[in-house]
Amino acid sequence: ELEKVLIGVAYLGELTPKSKDYILSFGERLSAPILSGAIRDLGYPSIHLTGGEAGIITDENYGCARPIRLEVKERVGPLLEKGIIPVITGFIGSTEKGNITTFGRGGSDYSAALVGAALDADIVEIWTDVSGILTSDPRIVKNVKRIPKMSYIEAMELAYFGAKVLHPRTIEPLMEKKIPLRIKNTFDPENEGTLITNDREESDNIIKAITAIKDVFLINIFGAGMVGVSGTAARIFSALGRAGANVILISQGSSETNISIVVYGDGEEAERCLRELRKEFKDSNLIRDISIDRDVAVVSAVGAGMKGSRGIAGKLFTAVAESGANIKMIAQGSSEVNISFVIGEKELKRCLQTLHDTFIK
Repeated sequence: ELEKVLIGVAYLGELTPKSKDYILSFGERLSAPILSGAIRDLGYPSIHLTGGEAGIITDENYGCARPIRLEVKERVGPLLEKGIIPVITGFIGSTEKGNITTFGRGGSDYSAALVGAALDADIVEIWTDVSGILTSDPRIVKNVKRIPKMSYIEAMELAYFGAKVLHPRTIEPLMEKKIPLRIKNTFDPENEGTLITNDREESDNIIKAITAIKDVFLINIFGAGMVGVSGTAARIFSALGRAGANVILISQGSSETNISIVVYGDGEEAERCLRELRKEFKDSNLIRDISIDRDVAVVSAVGAGMKGSRGIAGKLFTAVAESGANIKMIAQGSSEVNISFVIGEKELKRCLQTLHDTFIK
């Protein structure tokens, strides 16, 4: 089956998103029968199912699908009642027409959350290669620590801003049902890992973790003509939408003369965004200049303790200055659980270490 698809792609010389999802699904579709077979060898009845067979029905956004309907309870519930252990492929779902879709990188976490929420599970566990969520990236920062407990909102912010241990969308379905999530290490099962719940965990640390994203670029848009003109921001984001940009941060000065936008991607995506923006405003005097800075990184400080804490921003940016980093852009969400800022990529390692030493005790 896989061989036929690959031969077809080779003959056509083209790989569509639909075909790519189909090919990428084979890892999970080959693993699930093996695990199911191992469970049967232990003397327990088991069956393997794809995400679509388990009832995860998605839209047709191949590569980054979203569920539109869950039939998990109707399809998997009866198996559990009979004492059958279902092994469900992570990472993949199925469209209404039965075509395989994928949830993107780390999508198996999201699959587990969808199944757990649909079945009203007592808890969802994700077994990975690290002992829970850490206070920063151990490949960059020394003396990182495990975070024993955190809230849903803190985990969502961390996942979104670079903590690769979790898929960004994993928390949402569990948050709706108030189902706890535990992250554990497959190679160290005795370690408690990290427990994520609806409760805000009191901690000595106002900031619980420092994360970073490196594969981004910064777009700066300048122009006095934007002042007081409605619809300019809509045109900017329409142009970025046509370029397929994945926007993660936005900041606008109170003077309305500049907008800074951080986008995921590499040089090719940066050029595409620049081309679409210039095309949108080529006959307009609203925008004076559009520039792109590729050598940047986003740093995020996350912690529920920041909400209502006085002076935390001042202390944070003092530490950034002490590291020698120059801040190019700042953004904070209304939740007050996260402060994000953009610095030069070369300044990242020293900045992360300084912040970690200052705030993580």
